[in-house]
This record gives sequence, C-alpha cells and structure tokens, in this order.
Amino acid sequence: MPAGYFYSEQDVADIAAYVHSLGSIPPEKLPGDPGRGAIVYSKSGCAGCHIIDGKGVGFGPELTEVGKRRSASYLQKTLASPVSTLPDDFVFVKAVSNSGQSLEGIRVNEDTFSIQIKDDFGKFHSLRKTELKELQKRKDLSPMPSFTELLTTEQMQDLVAYLASLRGPQ
Repeated sequence: MPAGYFYSEQDVADIAAYVHSLGSIPPEKLPGDPGRGAIVYSKSGCAGCHIIDGKGVGFGPELTEVGKRRSASYLQKTLASPVSTLPDDFVFVKAVSNSGQSLEGIRVNEDTFSIQIKDDFGKFHSLRKTELKELQKRKDLSPMPSFTELLTTEQMQDLVAYLASLRGPQ
C-alpha cells in the first residue's frame, strides 16, 4: 500500500467481509431434515460438549458456524469416526497428581513446566508437571463417541443436515 493511504470505514468493512468469505462453504442440498436434526442434536446430548449460539458446554468445538466452515461429508465423517478428523494439535490427556487425584480433558496449552487442561465441564486447570505422578497424552482418542451405532441412518442424515445449516448470524 502506498504510504499515507487510509481506508474508509466502508473499505475496511468490505475487506473484512471478503476475507471472512474466503473460508466459507456454500450451502449444500442434503437428504436429511435440519429441523429433525436439531431434535437429534438435543436428544443425543451434544450440547453437553458443544456450544451453539451461546447454549451448551464448551468442551468440544463451538458449532454456531460449523456449516459455513465444514462440508456435509466432513461432518458425516466426524460423526462416524471423530478420531479421523481431529486437528494435529489435539491431545486428550489424563493427569494424575502426586496425591492421586485424576483429571481428564483436552490439552489447551503446554510448556516444559506446566500443562493447561480443559475438563468436560469446560473448566480450565493449570497443573505444574513436577506435581504430577502421571501424564498420559492420547492423540488417538476423542471424547466424542462414534454415532454410527447410536443413531439410525435417517437420524444421522438429519443431524448432518442440521449441522450443515448452522451458518451463524446472517
């Protein structure tokens, strides 16, 4: 940019909207029913780990805009085999203190001296490694179960349609 160039508020808004649109997936026509999928989501206890529009517990990923960022095939794959779509930096941990107290959760941050863990209630814990008797790190484990045995094919299609419809505030 040339030195001294200033953007108007509208220029900044337009650039921000363009950059935000780069990661968007267009809506897809799917076999499931999003309305029924919302019921499946509710009855399956998904809000016990995920947040949509500020409702739920934040153990798993926030899903308010998941349909804008993930394709239906990706969502289907995640529901069938959650481990197959885990991010590279995802680590499920179990920490046991020297006094025998156990804590399981998702590693949020870690350095040489400490580890920060988010438990299944969404609460954060910071632990000193010198105070731990055991620290297990599992990159091959997800707290989310596979839903292939828990849901019918129709329920799975409905749930995928619902999740794909979540595109955030319009």
